[in-house]
Amino acid sequence: MIASGAPRGTRTKRVQELLKVVGLTERAPHKPEELSGGEQQRIAMAAALANDAPVILADEPTGELDTVNAKIVVDYLVKINRELGKTIIMVTHDPSVARATNRILRIEDGVIKMALTPSEAITEEKAVSYTDQLRGRLVEIQAQLKQLDSDFKTGNITGDDYVAKRQSLKQIETSLREELQRMGIVT
Repeated sequence: MIASGAPRGTRTKRVQELLKVVGLTERAPHKPEELSGGEQQRIAMAAALANDAPVILADEPTGELDTVNAKIVVDYLVKINRELGKTIIMVTHDPSVARATNRILRIEDGVIKMALTPSEAITEEKAVSYTDQLRGRLVEIQAQLKQLDSDFKTGNITGDDYVAKRQSLKQIETSLREELQRMGIVT
């Protein structure tokens, strides 16, 4: 708010309003390191609302939180959407967090593969777990790498194309393996 030129009195009033919105009025005197991870996320939401932006971007807002604090953060995001009319674009790997939304876009390798409602996502999740999706995608990437090697050996692609495509596939493979490892699954 300082950068936008808001006067001190206006900023002070707005901070109090936003602390109320995220349920942290009583924590105002505390320093960031004195707040829990969930409280810090809620403060981040308040900061995102400070200049009244119409869209809030949330990248894994519950990624480092336990289940209880994750639910609290999601509930406040829903409240901000409904009561303040803010559009929230959120990236998450957590199906329970995604189900709190109005619309779910499944993205693979930077491409939207599917648009779902929360109820459609629940049906799909029952069919294939997120872990199984990651493993399946890893198998696909490995097959694409083998095909790429074959295409290069037979001269169907140039060396430059081979290097570019192989680097891209290897980056995706690494990302998938890292995500599985983050979930405690050894690949």
